[in-house]
Amino acid sequence: MLKNKDLIDAPVEPFSLFKNWYELACKTEINDPNAMTISTILDNQPSSRVVLLKSYDEKGFVFYTNSNSKKAKSIKDNPNVALNFHWKSQNRQIRIEGQTSILDNKVADLYFKTRPKGSQIGAWASNQSHELNSRSELIESIKKFEEKFKDNQIPRPKHWNGYIVKPHLIEFWQEMSFRLHDRVEYNLLKDTWHIKKLYP
Repeated sequence: MLKNKDLIDAPVEPFSLFKNWYELACKTEINDPNAMTISTILDNQPSSRVVLLKSYDEKGFVFYTNSNSKKAKSIKDNPNVALNFHWKSQNRQIRIEGQTSILDNKVADLYFKTRPKGSQIGAWASNQSHELNSRSELIESIKKFEEKFKDNQIPRPKHWNGYIVKPHLIEFWQEMSFRLHDRVEYNLLKDTWHIKKLYP
């Protein structure tokens, strides 16, 4: 029923395994292998949305967003978040729990410079998560900032920042036959990763 070659070969720390799975997903997923669901809590109400992973290392998982958005306000109120990657082409998921903090401004500045000009303008033009009366209102805001920055390098808005999620739990999920999935959970306790298998 189960083939040993399909079971997760768990190293002593989770980041090398994440790298292997992520790099394979980058080769097989049709769209956005770096897409991850982030779940936050505000006023005791959970909320989830998809953001894009921009970098990762042993310090954590990085994404960028408007700090006036609902997700950023939720993080400010409660920095505990959950992330989830789902790669259908590989029949795999990775679930992450951790604490979020804002990256250094210099790091955010460097990344902002790599974004397409349209995305840079969008960061200025969009009052993210706030009510929009009409699409034309957004278009006018875009035109305003295109005109403002037409002859200049576009700076990073102060309200647009990078966030890093430092994990304390990472679970790897591999689909198996008959819903008897293989699950490996890493828990960070006193700077040491502890590994355990979970029932499907």
